[in-house]
Amino acid sequence: MITKIDSKADELPSHSDSAVIKTMEMYQAIITRMAGNSAACKQWCITLVTAILVFAVKETQYSLIWLTVIPVLICYCLDVYYLMLENRFRAGFNQAASKIAQQTFTRADLFKLSPAGCQRQLWFKAFTSLATWPVYLGLLVLVLVAYKLAFCNA
Repeated sequence: MITKIDSKADELPSHSDSAVIKTMEMYQAIITRMAGNSAACKQWCITLVTAILVFAVKETQYSLIWLTVIPVLICYCLDVYYLMLENRFRAGFNQAASKIAQQTFTRADLFKLSPAGCQRQLWFKAFTSLATWPVYLGLLVLVLVAYKLAFCNA
């Protein structure tokens, strides 16, 4: 039995190939989703902290103010995780783009959307990023000020 060999499978896809474009669009969609998740962490954290502070002041339960530290820490860790993933997928996108530019991108590379980069370095980069820590540090300072004000007025 003779099998017909598909000559297209041996070809390198060009940068204008629709599958290559779709692969890169999928990378961009993942990166956009991670950035959106990171922003959502900040929004939820601000909302939770505000709600807890309002409740604590309204009910004059000033010791509940320290409860706001929990969502701040949880949201900070989630935010850092999403930023780290975003950076890893950005590195994967850059690797794929350079393979396409060097014409070494193969059909086997199509739709392989894997994160790249050193996870430990990118965790540290995300923890120390200006996109994360100033927001959460500001919230912790707000909590401290609210606590001090609550006990000065009590």
